[in-house]
Amino acid sequence: MIVKVLIISLAFSNVFAFFTSQTNESFDEVKIKWERWEELGRSFTSSLLSTNPNFIPIRDWTVIEPEIEAKSASIFKISSIDPALAKNSELKENILYEKNIDLILPIASITKLMTALITLERTDDLSKNIIISENAIKAYGGQGGLIVNEEISIINTLHVLLMESSNDAAVALSEVIGEKSNTNFIDLMNAKAKELNLENTFFADPSGYNAKNVSTIKDIVKLIKYSFSQPTIWKILKTPEIDLTSDNGKIKHHLVNTDKLLNRMPNIIGGKTGYTTEAQGCLVLVIEQDKLEESNKYLITVVLGAQERFLQTEKLIEWVNEAYKW
Repeated sequence: MIVKVLIISLAFSNVFAFFTSQTNESFDEVKIKWERWEELGRSFTSSLLSTNPNFIPIRDWTVIEPEIEAKSASIFKISSIDPALAKNSELKENILYEKNIDLILPIASITKLMTALITLERTDDLSKNIIISENAIKAYGGQGGLIVNEEISIINTLHVLLMESSNDAAVALSEVIGEKSNTNFIDLMNAKAKELNLENTFFADPSGYNAKNVSTIKDIVKLIKYSFSQPTIWKILKTPEIDLTSDNGKIKHHLVNTDKLLNRMPNIIGGKTGYTTEAQGCLVLVIEQDKLEESNKYLITVVLGAQERFLQTEKLIEWVNEAYKW
């Protein structure tokens, strides 16, 4: 298919030279004819590409790539977010923009996607309560307002983990799941990374505070694709704010999602933020494009090591809508 398109493009590029050498018409007359031929060529090529979903969207090369200050950034198109396809690693992707997607960087709280994934895969009953330990509360980054000895459900703790990006919640869940599995939780995270072929990913803690938690955009996209096998993650990540309580109802938690783009951009499936001094700003975002067909309507954006993660992500999304014909 690609070879055919290239041949067509090369053929049309030689038409102008042929006309100018074989006719007595003026330059302007030949130019008008050429422009008509060129338009026909573009229409014909586009029609060929549009019949194959693997070639959608079509790049408009007159739109130059944006200047992105983040250390690493990308936009991927994925074929679906169907849980069954995700579970079997059957989701296909195409890269629409890339900058250093193989660069190994600290990922801060993007780590919590794996923490949530392990928790969900190893929990039969999300309504089951856990008791928040003193060790969990000592973790740096106590967003969400958890309290020592608070009894709270696993599902509510997952909300605190993903919406408020609470390190306390990350430690609390890792303690419970690790004890239940008779395995160190970090070992479970790294084993899962190996299973998913995340070749340049390593986890040192469940929260992402440790700068040794590293990955690449290429690996993160694999993790995101697989995480669709657990729709609960993305249901939580799409929630702007929520009020939750401890099991006895005495401790109240008003949670506000750290993803500021939820209220600024339409069609967001969900996103996860991250920030540490070493990692700088990190953000992953999944977007549903209304104008795309069912099999070609989802975008994953990833920004790592950014000073302005939200602005950089918005810039990428604006660019992709200008630079590609859907």
